[in-house]
Amino acid sequence: MKPEEIGYQLGQQCAPILAGIKPSNLLIVESGNQKQLSSILRGTGIRSCCLYSSGKKDYLLLFEEEKLRKLLREREVNAYLKKYGYSSNHVEAVLQRLARRFTDYKRNRKEFPHEMGILFGYPLKDVQGFIDNQGKNFKLSGYWKVYDDVDYAGKMFYLYECVKHIVLRLCREGVCISDICHVCREFKTGEKVQRVVERTRSRL
Repeated sequence: MKPEEIGYQLGQQCAPILAGIKPSNLLIVESGNQKQLSSILRGTGIRSCCLYSSGKKDYLLLFEEEKLRKLLREREVNAYLKKYGYSSNHVEAVLQRLARRFTDYKRNRKEFPHEMGILFGYPLKDVQGFIDNQGKNFKLSGYWKVYDDVDYAGKMFYLYECVKHIVLRLCREGVCISDICHVCREFKTGEKVQRVVERTRSRL
């Protein structure tokens, strides 16, 4: 893939993490592009971890280490992940465990590691609700299925869509990913969009 194609895929799938408002995100790209991706992400503070490669597609977790580390230190998150065999809350150990579980899912059709949603920054109660209800009986569906705070989730869905629109517009204008990250963070795009969300609460 050409760098601009990878960049657009990043914008399409991962705009919230590029803008600095999510700890991690899943990126699916054609195999053989990891070196190019690393080059594109250089200087952004975003790292990638390959969870699984089919030979045709690479399933990568993009993450900001400090944001992920902070999330994993939360007592409730740490306790929840231990139920799924995560014996350590260190970032590298968690990613290794997640990669094994995701690989088992892809190869052996075992249960999808739904705890991945926690690493994406989704509310713990919604992740637990999805598992308990087997994906049914949700109150709202968007970037994730909502079982608890619909108002909060609706605002976040709108926020993610706004940020995605901004990032993709910059991609189409030929702005490189590292510059997009710097622009969004320097001008606190996520915070600005959040203020728009608050002003347009009635639209959610």
